Amino acid sequence: MTVTQATQNWLALEHEAVWVYPIIGARFTVLAGSARTSYAVHVKVRDVLLARLHSVDVTPVAAKIAYDVGALETPRQAQTVARRLEQTVAASCLTLAGVGTGAERTFATQGLRRAALAELAWGGRPRAFPGLP
Repeated sequence: MTVTQATQNWLALEHEAVWVYPIIGARFTVLAGSARTSYAVHVKVRDVLLARLHSVDVTPVAAKIAYDVGALETPRQAQTVARRLEQTVAASCLTLAGVGTGAERTFATQGLRRAALAELAWGGRPRAFPGLP
Protein backbone atom coordinates (compact mmCIF):
# COMPACT_ATOMS: atom_id res chain seq x y z
CA MET A 1 0.00 0.00 0.00
CA THR A 2 1.23 3.50 -0.80
CA VAL A 3 0.96 6.65 1.28
CA THR A 4 -1.62 7.96 -1.18
CA GLN A 5 -3.77 4.82 -0.93
CA ALA A 6 -3.57 4.86 2.87
CA THR A 7 -4.51 8.53 2.91
CA GLN A 8 -7.45 7.88 0.58
CA ASN A 9 -8.66 5.03 2.81
CA TRP A 10 -8.50 7.28 5.87
CA LEU A 11 -10.30 10.06 4.00
CA ALA A 12 -13.12 7.68 3.06
CA LEU A 13 -13.63 6.93 6.75
CA GLU A 14 -13.63 10.62 7.61
CA HIS A 15 -16.37 11.16 5.03
CA GLU A 16 -18.35 8.43 6.76
CA ALA A 17 -17.80 9.97 10.19
CA VAL A 18 -18.92 13.38 8.96
CA TRP A 19 -22.09 11.70 7.69
CA VAL A 20 -22.89 9.49 10.70
CA TYR A 21 -22.28 11.75 13.71
CA PRO A 22 -25.02 14.27 12.83
CA ILE A 23 -27.46 11.36 12.53
CA ILE A 24 -26.48 10.05 15.95
CA GLY A 25 -26.82 13.51 17.46
CA ALA A 26 -30.17 14.14 15.83
CA ARG A 27 -31.68 10.82 16.87
CA PHE A 28 -30.44 10.66 20.45
CA THR A 29 -30.47 13.77 22.61
CA VAL A 30 -28.39 12.03 25.25
CA LEU A 31 -25.58 11.59 22.67
CA ALA A 32 -25.93 14.95 20.92
CA GLY A 33 -23.03 16.66 22.70
CA SER A 34 -20.63 13.80 22.04
CA ALA A 35 -21.80 13.57 18.45
CA ARG A 36 -21.21 17.31 17.91
CA THR A 37 -17.70 17.03 19.33
CA SER A 38 -16.87 14.01 17.18
CA TYR A 39 -18.33 15.66 14.11
CA ALA A 40 -16.20 18.78 14.57
CA VAL A 41 -13.01 16.74 14.97
CA HIS A 42 -13.73 14.62 11.91
CA VAL A 43 -14.55 17.65 9.74
CA LYS A 44 -11.16 19.17 10.61
CA VAL A 45 -9.30 15.93 9.89
CA ARG A 46 -11.22 15.41 6.65
CA ASP A 47 -10.32 18.91 5.50
CA VAL A 48 -6.63 18.36 6.28
CA LEU A 49 -6.64 15.07 4.37
CA LEU A 50 -8.34 16.75 1.41
CA ALA A 51 -5.72 19.51 1.43
CA ARG A 52 -2.87 16.99 1.63
CA LEU A 53 -4.17 15.08 -1.38
CA HIS A 54 -4.79 18.25 -3.38
CA SER A 55 -1.26 19.45 -2.59
CA VAL A 56 0.19 16.41 -4.39
CA ASP A 57 -2.27 16.69 -7.31
CA VAL A 58 -4.32 13.65 -6.29
CA THR A 59 -8.08 13.65 -6.73
CA PRO A 60 -9.50 12.76 -3.32
CA VAL A 61 -11.97 9.94 -2.91
CA ALA A 62 -15.50 11.33 -2.89
CA ALA A 63 -18.00 10.93 -0.10
CA LYS A 64 -20.84 8.50 -0.66
CA ILE A 65 -24.44 9.67 -0.69
CA ALA A 66 -25.16 7.43 2.31
CA TYR A 67 -23.44 4.79 4.43
CA ASP A 68 -24.73 1.48 5.74
CA VAL A 69 -23.92 1.73 9.44
CA GLY A 70 -26.46 -0.80 10.63
CA ALA A 71 -29.20 -0.27 13.15
CA LEU A 72 -29.42 3.07 14.94
CA GLU A 73 -32.56 2.53 16.96
CA THR A 74 -31.15 2.92 20.47
CA PRO A 75 -28.39 4.99 22.05
CA ARG A 76 -26.49 1.77 22.74
CA GLN A 77 -26.56 0.84 19.04
CA ALA A 78 -25.41 4.34 18.14
CA GLN A 79 -22.50 4.07 20.57
CA THR A 80 -21.54 0.74 19.03
CA VAL A 81 -21.57 2.28 15.55
CA ALA A 82 -19.40 5.16 16.78
CA ARG A 83 -16.95 2.83 18.52
CA ARG A 84 -16.59 0.63 15.45
CA LEU A 85 -16.05 3.65 13.24
CA GLU A 86 -13.34 4.98 15.53
CA GLN A 87 -11.70 1.53 15.64
CA THR A 88 -11.65 1.48 11.85
CA VAL A 89 -10.22 5.00 11.72
CA ALA A 90 -7.51 3.92 14.18
CA ALA A 91 -6.61 0.96 11.96
CA SER A 92 -6.44 3.22 8.93
CA CYS A 93 -4.17 5.66 10.77
CA LEU A 94 -1.95 2.80 11.83
CA THR A 95 -1.64 1.70 8.20
CA LEU A 96 -0.60 5.20 7.14
CA ALA A 97 1.89 5.39 10.00
CA GLY A 98 3.39 2.13 8.77
CA VAL A 99 3.86 3.20 5.16
CA GLY A 100 4.48 6.90 5.70
CA THR A 101 7.53 8.75 6.87
CA GLY A 102 8.19 12.10 8.48
CA ALA A 103 5.16 14.38 8.49
CA GLU A 104 2.80 11.66 7.21
CA ARG A 105 3.80 9.31 10.00
CA THR A 106 3.47 12.04 12.64
CA PHE A 107 0.03 13.06 11.37
CA ALA A 108 -1.10 9.42 11.25
CA THR A 109 0.14 8.81 14.79
CA GLN A 110 -1.79 11.84 16.00
CA GLY A 111 -4.87 10.50 14.20
CA LEU A 112 -4.39 7.09 15.81
CA ARG A 113 -4.29 8.73 19.24
CA ARG A 114 -7.43 10.78 18.50
CA ALA A 115 -9.33 7.73 17.26
CA ALA A 116 -8.29 5.61 20.24
CA LEU A 117 -9.41 8.29 22.68
CA ALA A 118 -12.66 8.76 20.75
CA GLU A 119 -13.32 5.04 20.96
CA LEU A 120 -12.95 5.29 24.74
CA ALA A 121 -15.25 8.32 24.83
CA TRP A 122 -17.91 6.26 23.03
CA GLY A 123 -17.69 3.52 25.66
CA GLY A 124 -14.84 1.42 24.33
CA ARG A 125 -12.37 -0.44 26.49
CA PRO A 126 -8.68 0.45 26.57
CA ARG A 127 -6.53 -1.75 24.35
CA ALA A 128 -2.77 -2.16 24.44
CA PHE A 129 -2.40 -1.56 20.72
CA PRO A 130 -5.23 0.52 19.20
CA GLY A 131 -5.67 -0.02 15.51
CA LEU A 132 -4.56 -3.64 15.55
CA PRO A 133 -7.11 -6.44 15.19
